Amino acid sequence: MKKLKIIMLFCLLFTECPAKQEVDSLYIRYFSWEDYKQPHIITCNNFEDEMPYTEYCVSDRSEIDRLLGSMRELPKTSDTVFCVGCKLLFLHKGMVVKKACLNSEYVMTGGQSYLCTQEFMNTINDIMHNGVIVNRQNRFLPNKYGDEYIHGREALFSELEAYYAKHVPESIRKNGDTRIVVYCKSNKKGKTTKIERVRIYNTNLSDSQTKDIEQLIYRFFMRKVRWKPDETRMESDWITIYYKIEGDQGIIP
Repeated sequence: MKKLKIIMLFCLLFTECPAKQEVDSLYIRYFSWEDYKQPHIITCNNFEDEMPYTEYCVSDRSEIDRLLGSMRELPKTSDTVFCVGCKLLFLHKGMVVKKACLNSEYVMTGGQSYLCTQEFMNTINDIMHNGVIVNRQNRFLPNKYGDEYIHGREALFSELEAYYAKHVPESIRKNGDTRIVVYCKSNKKGKTTKIERVRIYNTNLSDSQTKDIEQLIYRFFMRKVRWKPDETRMESDWITIYYKIEGDQGIIP
């Protein structure tokens, strides 16, 4: 039993050390600490599309370690929804290995929510003051619709095309262009948890045909689709899909 405890302790120590070594740079995307009113929640996933942030690059390892140390002291809290005002990207050889999103009250990182402390904000403010501004971004272009799919957007459209062709009668498939809009949500592990809306637009279809296709698309996204796991995904994050099916010729994004 003692040997087992020693081995477990060694494993814990061993797994913590590389995490420190794997981070060689830090990017801070900062908009504001203050509470601000928005018509909807700004999340970790849509932050770059919504906020005119300033980006700082930090390569001083001592500063990065100081920030990580301060982060480890944050008290845990239950999962919560909040407006993101700052985003931290920890990199190793150009690849993001850790993300954190926060405002003056909360921090989300590694799938866990924490209370944001004044000490943590002060540390970030100090690092930004000494960091190098690399970007003043007014607005990022949003990702292409479907990029959240676990196998990529092209795979999503390909699988949907096959599903649509299998279940929709040919007489409907050839009945003009059909535009489809889907609003859904996923948990952090990538499972679809809610579909708020499926809309089918084709003036050549009857009401009953439209409802049948809406139900078909609903079943596809709820039962067949898995999204990319994302530890920063919040309950307020929406996955939006827009696409057009041209007759019987396939899907055009």
